Amino acid sequence: MKKKIISIVLAIWVLMIVISVVLLFLPRTIHLDGEAVKYRLGDDNREPEQTVHINMDGKRYLTISGDYIFRGTIDIENETFPVSEDQKRLDIRFHEGHGLMEYFIFENGNTDIFLYGTLFVDRAFSKLTIAVSEEVSNGEHNSKSWSSEDGLMLSMPATNRSEAIQLSNELMETYLGGYILK
Repeated sequence: MKKKIISIVLAIWVLMIVISVVLLFLPRTIHLDGEAVKYRLGDDNREPEQTVHINMDGKRYLTISGDYIFRGTIDIENETFPVSEDQKRLDIRFHEGHGLMEYFIFENGNTDIFLYGTLFVDRAFSKLTIAVSEEVSNGEHNSKSWSSEDGLMLSMPATNRSEAIQLSNELMETYLGGYILK
């Protein structure tokens, strides 16, 4: 009788572990919709912040390495991306809470990449901040970059620049390695 009870308890325990692992790796639906603050970093850059609407829809997948992959779309009010509607789908691999928000453009047999910026999220995908990459011209060569001194940022949820910077510092803590955004 004791062996039967131990076997039943052990079977239930193993079943619970299997169910937990399966649930952990099932894709999660992500729907983040709300107001973000768009602002420029730096004490000297006191441009007025703007409020913009962000809509993030898709699925989050957990990889065996512990990273997340987001597959879906991110729409940002007043931002136009040089991709057609059918190419707006993103595949972002997050490592240590951040990943590149890059669009792959397929036209006339050619492939190009448009980098919008680096996206930082919390594990629940309820908060985000984007370090927006901006065009930089170095004579003959154009490139994109972002600066922690005067870079352009989007943070959500936030209602003002102070909240937005606080959120950015929270989500980018590991990435910044002790540096504090201002």
